[in-house]
Amino acid sequence: MREVSRFAQGVATGIILSAVGFFLAGGVLGPWLQELGGRKEAQMLGLLHEQLAEDYVVAKDPAWLMRQGVKGMMASLEDPYSYFVGPRHLRAMEEESEGKLIGIGALVANGGLIRYPVVDGPAESAGLRPGDTILTVDGDDVRGMPMAELLARVKGLPETAVVLSLSREDGSLYETEVIRREVPTGTVAKVALLDPEKGIGTLHLRSFARSTPSELDAALAELEAHGPLRGLILDLRFNTGGLLDATIDIASRFLDKGRICSLIGRQGWLQERSADSSLTTHPDLPVVVLINSRSASGSEILAGALRDGGAAILVGEPSFGKGVYQRVQKYPSGEFAVKFTAGYYLTPSGKILEGHITSDRVGGLLPDIPAPHPDSTRLRSWLIWDPPPDKWLADVQRLFPGYFQQAPPDPGLASGLEILRQALSEA
Repeated sequence: MREVSRFAQGVATGIILSAVGFFLAGGVLGPWLQELGGRKEAQMLGLLHEQLAEDYVVAKDPAWLMRQGVKGMMASLEDPYSYFVGPRHLRAMEEESEGKLIGIGALVANGGLIRYPVVDGPAESAGLRPGDTILTVDGDDVRGMPMAELLARVKGLPETAVVLSLSREDGSLYETEVIRREVPTGTVAKVALLDPEKGIGTLHLRSFARSTPSELDAALAELEAHGPLRGLILDLRFNTGGLLDATIDIASRFLDKGRICSLIGRQGWLQERSADSSLTTHPDLPVVVLINSRSASGSEILAGALRDGGAAILVGEPSFGKGVYQRVQKYPSGEFAVKFTAGYYLTPSGKILEGHITSDRVGGLLPDIPAPHPDSTRLRSWLIWDPPPDKWLADVQRLFPGYFQQAPPDPGLASGLEILRQALSEA
């Protein structure tokens, strides 16, 4: 199998087509496997699980054994998009699909360093300030702890308390209790009117969550507050996907009819998803879609649908090529889930987007107008991170001089703007 980049393995959000399935695993694998129709393979796995749980020389938790077995099966697929999801990452996946997280409301850098707390968020209310460093979480020393583990300890259920001890920039120490709350992550950003005279605006879609359609509507209304919106640059660079339903709803804002995508499975099963005219708000708006090598999954579906539907042209770099239909199966009693590939997405023109599971297919979308970016790292920093609130701006600039706040030169954006200006002049 062709080697896949770390980015492929890290495209964790993907698109969840079907509702998450729930059924009790009962903490043991045997009863569940017996329901599969009595196939010999299932019976063997159930018997092995039972024997190890009861007779292995060192006692092992049956639920743990089950999870290890599931991990092995998922790893054997050699599919960068199919994997085991443990309790900690399961919560993060669910939060991302909702477009919110449960936490203290602070941006945390490596080493537990607080960049800044969200204004009016729980961290600010508890006294956290830019430059503070987290030392302990609920009494446990977290200095030197991997970032992912530290953040997992800080997160938790809503309205629960976490006790933090921190050091100030001046070396003083303090302890405080923070009540965790829902913190919106924001999936629509960098909303700006680029040419007020011609009515050309832009916005960046970071991902597709349940909140994204309403966020998009608010952003379009913000642009239209200055006058009629006559052209839009829809930036999908570094957007690695999210919920399919949100993607369909976004496409339906610009397309009032036609197919958005098709799904094809192992047995040739095919399902179509079409535009919903009741959601259409800007059917005649000229749109330029910006894509790059980190545009994947839902962003590729949206870009392909808008181009094939005659609503947009694509500018930038070839997209990543992740076009898979994924199912998520959650097992509540075992506190884990599996996410696996069950089919491929096709654009309305019939192109299969996926290009990484097998080596015999070139996936992704090619831009209509190439516009490579010379510094993708700076561009990503600009698009992904919001500027700090005004009240913390001076502190952040002093403490984190490398924290990028100004938009870098952007050939793709400039090209899109010129295309729309020319089109509107000719109209």
